[in-house]
Amino acid sequence: MNKPTILNLGCDSFKLPGFINIDINPEVKPDLCINLMEIDKHYKPQSVDFIFAGHIFEHFKYEDSQNLMIKCRLILKAFRTLLIVVPDYSKCFDLPIEKSEKVIMANGDHQMIYNLSRLEHMLRESGFRCFSEVPLERVPYLVVPDINNPKPEPFQTAVLALKI
Repeated sequence: MNKPTILNLGCDSFKLPGFINIDINPEVKPDLCINLMEIDKHYKPQSVDFIFAGHIFEHFKYEDSQNLMIKCRLILKAFRTLLIVVPDYSKCFDLPIEKSEKVIMANGDHQMIYNLSRLEHMLRESGFRCFSEVPLERVPYLVVPDINNPKPEPFQTAVLALKI
């Protein structure tokens, strides 16, 4: 039996054990240093078992985010999943405005804002059909060994999308 191919897109310094950690920045020493918009040039259609994309989609404009979702669907095997975590602006209303601004715009690093509805709409437009919101304490970044007692911030949304 072949070892499953599981990807961590835009890993930055959060490398996940057992994943192929991918980033465009060679300084973070990813397993694969590429532009994510070319992910389909590195993986054949239906060759990947699981994709984790934690806090990467908000760094792209709408069209690029949509294209990346389509490419993820293309390289995923049938009945496999993509797990996306993004900051959720609708969960920031009770935060002080400065904190809310930092979460939503990340000092100008974010190109888009998300909430659950927008994320599900974009996934549907990309060809995914089954969605499930995932409790934040169940996302893979919590298994990073050098983080002690990680507690996810409540202003995020995580969605698992199934390729059918």
